[in-house]
Amino acid sequence: MPKCKHCKTKFEVKFFLQKFCLSTDECRSAAAKFAIEHSKTVQKAKDNREWQREKKVRKEAIMSHKDWLNILQKVFNTYIRTRDKGQPCISCSNTTPSDAGHYKSRGANPELAFNEFNTNLQCRKCNGYWGGNIIEYRKGLIKKYGIEIVEWLEGPHPPNKLSIPEIQEKIKEYKEKTKTLI
Repeated sequence: MPKCKHCKTKFEVKFFLQKFCLSTDECRSAAAKFAIEHSKTVQKAKDNREWQREKKVRKEAIMSHKDWLNILQKVFNTYIRTRDKGQPCISCSNTTPSDAGHYKSRGANPELAFNEFNTNLQCRKCNGYWGGNIIEYRKGLIKKYGIEIVEWLEGPHPPNKLSIPEIQEKIKEYKEKTKTLI
C-alpha cells in the first residue's frame, strides 16, 4: 500500500497513479495543488518543445548551402561507417578503421563527394597521415567492386550541383539507410 504524499498514512489506491489518500480536506487540497503544479510543469514542457521546433525552423531558414552540404557530409559519413562496420581498412587492412575515406578527394572531385563507391572505411593513418594511401585504396576498390567501377570513378564526371531541397532529401535518405543498417 502506498503512503499519502501529504499525511504519510497508508491508503488503498482507487484510481491510477493516486498519490494522496483524499480522506481529509488537507489531503484533498494538497492533491489539488499538486495537480495544478503538475499541469504547469506539463505546459512548460509543451511550450519548450514548441520553442525548440520553432528555433529549429528559424535556424534552418538562415542556413547557407554550405551549411546544408556539411550536414549531408556528416550524415553520409555516418552511413558509410555503419555500412562498412566490422570491415578492415580498405587500404591497409587495419582492423580498427574509423574514417569514411574518399578515393577521389571531395575537394578535387565534389561530384563524387556523396558517391558510395568512392567512399569507404579507412583507418586514420591511411586517410589522414598517408594522404589517402591511394595506391592501396585502388587495390582495395578493385577487390571490393571490380575494375569497371574503379575505372568509372577515375573517369570524368559532370558537375553535381545539388539544390538545398535536394540536399535535404539526401540527408533524409541517408538517415533512413543508416537506420535500416542498425
